[in-house]
Amino acid sequence: MPTDLSQYEAVLLDLDGTIYHEEIALPGAVELIRRLQASNRTYACLTNSTSSPERVGARLNRMGVQVDPLHIYTAAAASADYVLERFSKPGHKPWVFNLSTEAVQEMLEGKVHWSESEADPCDAVICGVPVNVFAAEDRRRTALVHLRKGAALIGICADRVYPSPRGIEFGVGAMASMLAYAAAVTPVYCGKPEAIFFHELCERLHVKPHQCVLIGDNLESDIAGAKAVGMRTILTLTGITTLQDATRAPDARRPDAVINDLSELLASA
Repeated sequence: MPTDLSQYEAVLLDLDGTIYHEEIALPGAVELIRRLQASNRTYACLTNSTSSPERVGARLNRMGVQVDPLHIYTAAAASADYVLERFSKPGHKPWVFNLSTEAVQEMLEGKVHWSESEADPCDAVICGVPVNVFAAEDRRRTALVHLRKGAALIGICADRVYPSPRGIEFGVGAMASMLAYAAAVTPVYCGKPEAIFFHELCERLHVKPHQCVLIGDNLESDIAGAKAVGMRTILTLTGITTLQDATRAPDARRPDAVINDLSELLASA
């Protein structure tokens, strides 16, 4: 059965809507992570967050569970990895314009040259959400100039929107789409549901995709993304997807199993 976690080499846990909502741990989440840790199971927490694994780890710690950043993979971390792998050359650090977050700045500090003005070289623009301080209006214009000169557009993830305490916000995908249209370029996305995200995570865990089960709440970014690379999938109804949504979903987005919350998996962890 897909809900028997013992049959998989690695258990992959989405975060927002699966492990927590805002700053509140969801039912069974803390207990499940602790059981995976106690049994020395291979696991990872993954998210389309524009934050760093270290910052996400601190957030989980506030909820009562300690997770080493090595067990956390964020879309921001995937973007940083992609830029370093794609644009680094012997004796040459990439030139990067940060239109994203402080976390990206921290992860790439010392590993890249920062483009700060239109006159600087630029290999890549890393795009986040429009509300961040690094995405102020003047910086958007500078990013547009770099893109029109040939810089690559790297979107942390393709999320159209995301929920916040204020309601629905414009996501990275919306911001990147605006820039891509204005500059006539095609963005590269590094978060879920992109195959690059899941393959990079599997390499870090030393497992093959077909040996993994992913547990998440989003049919598009979690279920479809994981199924596309050969993973088994479990949908939890603690996030944005309803049972009716899952039942009506096409095969590519239909989970192998559905649970109400993570407490249903504790017996097999």
